[in-house]
Amino acid sequence: MLLLLYAVSLFAPEMLQGPLLVCGAAMIIVVAFTSVELTLYMLIFSTLLSPELTFGGGDVVDVVSGRVSTTASRGITLRLDDILLTLVCLTWLFRMAIHKELGSIRETPINQAVGWYWLATFFATLIGFYSGNVGVYGFFFVLKYLEYFLLFYMVMNHLHDHEAIKRFLMVMLFTCFIASLAGISQIPSGARVSAPFEGAEGEPNTFGGYLMMMFSVVLGMMLYTPRGKRRTMLVAMLGIIIIPFVFTESRSSYLSFVVAMGLFIIFSKKKRLLIVGALVGLALAPVVLPQNVIDRVMFTFTQAEQAGQLSVGAVKIDTSTSARLEAWKNVLTKKFPRNPFLGVGVTGGGFLDAQYPRVLLETGIIGLTLFLWLLRRIWVLLRRCYTDIEDQLLKGAALGAVCGYGGLLVHAIGANSFIIVRIMEPFMIIIGLLFATLLTEEQMKIEAKKSPSVDDEGLQSQPGG
Repeated sequence: MLLLLYAVSLFAPEMLQGPLLVCGAAMIIVVAFTSVELTLYMLIFSTLLSPELTFGGGDVVDVVSGRVSTTASRGITLRLDDILLTLVCLTWLFRMAIHKELGSIRETPINQAVGWYWLATFFATLIGFYSGNVGVYGFFFVLKYLEYFLLFYMVMNHLHDHEAIKRFLMVMLFTCFIASLAGISQIPSGARVSAPFEGAEGEPNTFGGYLMMMFSVVLGMMLYTPRGKRRTMLVAMLGIIIIPFVFTESRSSYLSFVVAMGLFIIFSKKKRLLIVGALVGLALAPVVLPQNVIDRVMFTFTQAEQAGQLSVGAVKIDTSTSARLEAWKNVLTKKFPRNPFLGVGVTGGGFLDAQYPRVLLETGIIGLTLFLWLLRRIWVLLRRCYTDIEDQLLKGAALGAVCGYGGLLVHAIGANSFIIVRIMEPFMIIIGLLFATLLTEEQMKIEAKKSPSVDDEGLQSQPGG
């Protein structure tokens, strides 16, 4: 019904579009108040399958060249799940306040890091706003960061049994399945594959990071699933994901994939199977990979000589990679020293397609330190989930999340991986599901210890027992 209202609003007369969207927002609020589970289903589907609208553009300058970049020129992009997530988070907070449940949010290894990092982004942006570096839209980015964390707490706080958690995980896989099919349908066009509903330009690098993460989760689940129908379906899912992933032609995603597979070999108990699979994959890669994919990887070192190329030893690297390296250099040597402590504020430094220098530029050394602390705490949380979760399917998902997260840490070298909605929303949902699993199992153990066993009851009922 919500999608129908949205579709009608797009084609309705302008005077009716506002009321129709208001009706849709009201329906979302009603659903959020009445059913947390249905609300989360809507959010999961919207992460990859929601359309986007773009406003403005053309006035954001690239931090390296001083020119307007392709991505920067897109202006402010508003997606359906941005609206949905905002409404859902506000409604959830309001609902918890009414029921006096705000103090019942479960303790997690990331609570303190989340709070301090978000405060750093807020105050950096506030200072940047009053100094003229940041526009009002910078606060919308800060709000979006908060919404990511609220999504994690919403998932983690409202799921208390394995079956519900597995249902949500299956819905995530189904969403990935649909998005992958949409990506495969783009291959005949010859353009780089990107996620559905991303407009004319698309963001293959973003889609590649998402597919790498989901491939890792599915692979982990497959490794912990015994032979049978479910395992066959997971193997098929791996094949469906890898096809559009390859055709994203995203070198950052390829590198993150290699790192994720290396972590699987390190942490998984089925090392022999993974090593054999990796060797077979390497042997077959030159034969099965399309030529344009091979050319894309080799282009890093074989691009014809052009202005702006940097040299690594005697080898020149392509202009795209050179621009990213130049961006790092520009931030470290010019931009960062001007505002070293709290930076210029979120969005105050222009477009920069690299997570770590962007955080340094926008929030200074204080923000970067807190951000790295947060990343470390997320790693601790995921490792704890993988070590302690007993349900085999969910333990496999935890293994995949650990390895996929390691891949994202590398992906973030050449992308804003921990800002992008299409990566962060699924990622926060996954870690919310896994930590909810861990807490559920710990609670079950506590209850089992409190309840006397049948033998104990029998002994207690015997005379003189």
